[in-house]
Amino acid sequence: MSSQPSENPQDIIESIIKKLDETVLKKAIDEPIDTAAKNFKYNCQKKQNPMQLQDILSDFVKHIYRDGTNTAFAPDDTLAHTISLLDRYYQGNYSNGYTAAILDAINGGPDDVKIVLHRIAEIIKTVERERYISGIFKSSIDISDWHLRCRIVKYLLSKYKSHLTPALYKCHPSQLVDEIPYILSIIISSTSTLQQAIDLL
Repeated sequence: MSSQPSENPQDIIESIIKKLDETVLKKAIDEPIDTAAKNFKYNCQKKQNPMQLQDILSDFVKHIYRDGTNTAFAPDDTLAHTISLLDRYYQGNYSNGYTAAILDAINGGPDDVKIVLHRIAEIIKTVERERYISGIFKSSIDISDWHLRCRIVKYLLSKYKSHLTPALYKCHPSQLVDEIPYILSIIISSTSTLQQAIDLL
């Protein structure tokens, strides 16, 4: 039995879509992170100073990566990684980034700290989803095979035309060989939304 990956565009796309189904992503990524977040214990006083909050946020990130992700990623300097993560992704009440997270937590009580920790958990979910999705694409499509990528794009434009904008489906496949992940993300998001609407009927 051959272990070579399929070169049939339909087989490749169906396999990717199956692996990136929302229920799969929730089970593989969201649920373990949610469980780890719920199990995180910390001492939150009525008045926290910035250094105490910094330690709580850093400990939380370390805890989530240790207990809530399926990756081998474990930053040596958790504080530096926490600051980088928040600077890149955190959207606060009045500002963005690491400083905003500290201010959001310090200006309120324990509930505000919980809100900040919840936001951090959501950020880590986003990062881990991006990592997972990138891995699926790279392991499923031979990026060195330009002709295969063209055939994959041609299949996507034909099969899923109704999910795409005219700006996309009017392009020649050769123009979109580097946009397969983007096109697939649109298709998956669109079909997931449609399925959710059907489920509500």
